[in-house]
Amino acid sequence: MMGTVLGVAALLLVVGTLRLWGQRIKQVQIPTDRRGFVAGWAGGAVLGIIALTQDPGWAGAIPATLAALGGSFLSVLVFVSPQAVGADAIRVGESLRNFTAVDENGDTFTSTALAGKPVLMKFFRGHW
Repeated sequence: MMGTVLGVAALLLVVGTLRLWGQRIKQVQIPTDRRGFVAGWAGGAVLGIIALTQDPGWAGAIPATLAALGGSFLSVLVFVSPQAVGADAIRVGESLRNFTAVDENGDTFTSTALAGKPVLMKFFRGHW
């Protein structure tokens, strides 16, 4: 019985921490110090592993395994994909810098050619 309770608690910890992480992403408020999130995921992974040693049965083994694998994966993912804001990053309210780009028709344009015109620019932030 104890293994089942630990397994479910481990999964709830991992999923709860992931949900909080998702809310922070939506609000663009991911903290620079991510140790709290990593602690939640790693703690869930450890609880999941402990639960598996307590003979949890199927009802506890499934959430314990998911917590152990998911919590470990998310913890490692944070360490292997650090993101840092470059020194030359554009800040909120800063004027657009000069650049040259290609439009959807393959034609080259410059940022100065956009001055005084209504423009919608979409920026993507990716890990790639």
